Amino acid sequence: MHFFEILIDRFNNLYTRGDRSSLVFKNIVNSFFFKGLGIVLSLIIVPMSISYVGAVEYGVWLTVSSVANWMSQFDFGLGNGLRNKLTQDNSQQDFENARIYVSSIYAIMTLISLSFLVIFVILDQFLDWGTIFNIPDDLSSPVSVVVYIVIIAFCLQFVLQLLHNILTAVHLNYKANFVNTFALVISVIGMIVLYLFDNRNLIHLVLVLGFSPILSLIILSFYYFLKELKMFAPSFYRIDFQKSKSLITTGGLFFIIQLGSLVLYQTSNIIIANVLGHEDVAVYNVVYKYFTALFMLLSVILNPYWTGFAEAFGLGDYNWLSKNMQKLRKIFLLFILLCLIGLIVSPYVFQIWIGERLIVPFNVTLAVSGYFLSFFWLNIHMMLINGVGKLRISVFVIIIASIVNVPFSIYLGQFWGLIGIVTANSSILIILGVIAYVQTQKIIYQKAEGIWFK
Repeated sequence: MHFFEILIDRFNNLYTRGDRSSLVFKNIVNSFFFKGLGIVLSLIIVPMSISYVGAVEYGVWLTVSSVANWMSQFDFGLGNGLRNKLTQDNSQQDFENARIYVSSIYAIMTLISLSFLVIFVILDQFLDWGTIFNIPDDLSSPVSVVVYIVIIAFCLQFVLQLLHNILTAVHLNYKANFVNTFALVISVIGMIVLYLFDNRNLIHLVLVLGFSPILSLIILSFYYFLKELKMFAPSFYRIDFQKSKSLITTGGLFFIIQLGSLVLYQTSNIIIANVLGHEDVAVYNVVYKYFTALFMLLSVILNPYWTGFAEAFGLGDYNWLSKNMQKLRKIFLLFILLCLIGLIVSPYVFQIWIGERLIVPFNVTLAVSGYFLSFFWLNIHMMLINGVGKLRISVFVIIIASIVNVPFSIYLGQFWGLIGIVTANSSILIILGVIAYVQTQKIIYQKAEGIWFK
C-alpha cells in the first residue's frame, strides 16, 4: 500500500509541478485519454455510417475523402515551421513577434487554399470524377456534388488546422488531440440525427462527416484564441509577408522531408503489387496494421517532445536535451520488448483476427517487426532534429533514400519475395537512423558544424 502511495505522489508531482518535463508528461497522459476516446468514437461511426447509406456509398465517401486527407498533410511545411518558431518566441515571451508569424501564416495558407479551390473549379470542367474514383452509377446522390463538398471542406480545414500546430508549439498537445476528439463527438451526434430522422442520403453523410472537423476547429479556435492562446490570436493588421520569409524557408525543408517520406513509406504496396501480386499486398498490410498499434502508442509519447526539444534548444538547455534523449532511448528498449511479445503472440492473434482467410508466414511478421523497430529508432531522433530545426542533412539523406529505396526494394523482392522488399525498407531506415543518431549526438554535445548544424 505504501508503494502505491509513493507512486501516486510522484505521479501527481510530475503532473502538476509545471516545468518543461512536467508539461511533456502531462501532454502524454492526457493525449492517451483523448486518443483512446477518439478510437472508440471512430469505431462507433463506421457501423452507423454503413447502416445509414450502405457499404458501397460509405466506400465512396472513404475513397474521395482519403485523397483530401492525404492532400491536407502537405501544407508545404508551413505548419511545422510555424510550430518551431512559435515555440522559440513563446519561450522568450516575444508574443508580438509570434503573433506576426501566426497572422502571416494564416494569410499565406488562406491564399494557398483559395488557389486550390480555383484549380479544382477549372479541372472540374474536364474531369469525370465517377471514372477517376471508379464510382458506380446508381448512387443516391450525384458524385460531382460529393466531390465539391469534400474539396470545400478540405480547403477550409487546410487553413483552420493550423490551430493544431499552435497548440503543440506551446505544450498543449493534448488540447490538439481534444480538437480531433471533439470533431468525432460532433460526427457521432450528427450520425445519430441522420440515422433517426433521415432517409439514406450520401450528401447528408458527407456533410456530417466532412464538416464535423471544420465545426470543431472553428468553435475551439474562437475559444482558445480568447483564452489560452489570446497572445497568439491572428490579426489582419499584423500580417507581414516580408518577415515570414525565414519561416517559409524552414517550411520548404520540412516539405521536402514530407515528400521524401511519402515515397519512402507509402510505395511499398505499389512495389509489392507489381513485383509479387495483390495477395502479398494483403499479407503485408495485415502485419503492418498489427504493428501500427505500437506506432500509435509511440507517437503519443514522442509528439510532446518535439516542442520540449525546440524550447530547450532555444534556451540553450543542452542538459535537458541530453537527459530526455536518454529517456527516449530507454523507452525504445521497452518497445523492443513489446515488439518481441507481439511477435510471439502474433500467430494466435492472426488466427483469431483473420482465421483461414489469409496465411501470414511468421518470417514476414519477423521482418515487419524489424522494420518497425528501425522506424521507431529513426523517429525518436527525428523529434530532436525537427525540434531544433537543423534539417539540411535530413533533406539530403531523405532525397537519396527515397530514390534508392524503390529500385533496391524491387531488386531484393525479385530474389527474396516479400521478405526482400521489407528488408530493403528496413535497411534504408537503419542507415537513416544511424545518421540521425550521429546528428543528435553532435547537437547535444555542441559539436555539430557545417551541414550537421544547418
